[in-house]
Amino acid sequence: MKQVTESEKFLFDIQGYLILRDAIDCDLVEALDHAVVQNEAFDHDESWADGLPIVTAQHFIKDHNVEHQVRLNGLPRLDPIFDRLIGHPSVLPYLKEFMGEPQLVNTWSISKYEGRSATGWHHGLPTEEYTVRDSMIRSPMLNVVTMLTPNHPGDGCFIVIPGSHKKNFNLNPRWRIAGLNTPGAIEITGDPGDVMLFTEALTHAGAAKTTTRRRTTLQYNHVHRNRACPITVGSPQRQTLLDVSIHSRAF
Repeated sequence: MKQVTESEKFLFDIQGYLILRDAIDCDLVEALDHAVVQNEAFDHDESWADGLPIVTAQHFIKDHNVEHQVRLNGLPRLDPIFDRLIGHPSVLPYLKEFMGEPQLVNTWSISKYEGRSATGWHHGLPTEEYTVRDSMIRSPMLNVVTMLTPNHPGDGCFIVIPGSHKKNFNLNPRWRIAGLNTPGAIEITGDPGDVMLFTEALTHAGAAKTTTRRRTTLQYNHVHRNRACPITVGSPQRQTLLDVSIHSRAF
């Protein structure tokens, strides 16, 4: 198994994210992208949600309630090709190094189209929960973003405020949806097959989409296994990394 270098540890700790170039081979990227396009092309049976209470950030299999964007949720239920990113050898060493015992709990794709506006800054983990003790990095929640299409300026890329996972001051409300005009903000660019890992303590958002081509990424969200509920396991790929099945859960 690949060893995470000292330079990579340093960069992840000081930035809150790390870019792995050409982490996923082109054949798999093409297959994953094809599966996304296919599943975006039709409406899914959402009857499983009948009678469920409406909650904040409720998601269906296919979300298209945001203008110029399509989101698919629970990817491994939609096509077995998505299982091939679970515990991928290019990514797993980093999950173990930065989390200890990673547990996949959520998966989704996002395709942005021209006109998608910038999103607001947010983070999914309190900054005090990101720690480094005796040279051991621990982020209880970590997101893995796989780029399936070009992520170039204007494509609606991820934007982050490097180092904000250690911030001591809250972001001024006037910068809430300021995007790249926010002090310290940068755009994460890359090409198909590149992967971005980031601690959910990092303040991040999405830039406005101004180019005409589709921009698609996959997001595999992990927590430390102590935060996840054990359920019966599914495929061998899941068993390599997980003690929980995501086959029957709605993400």
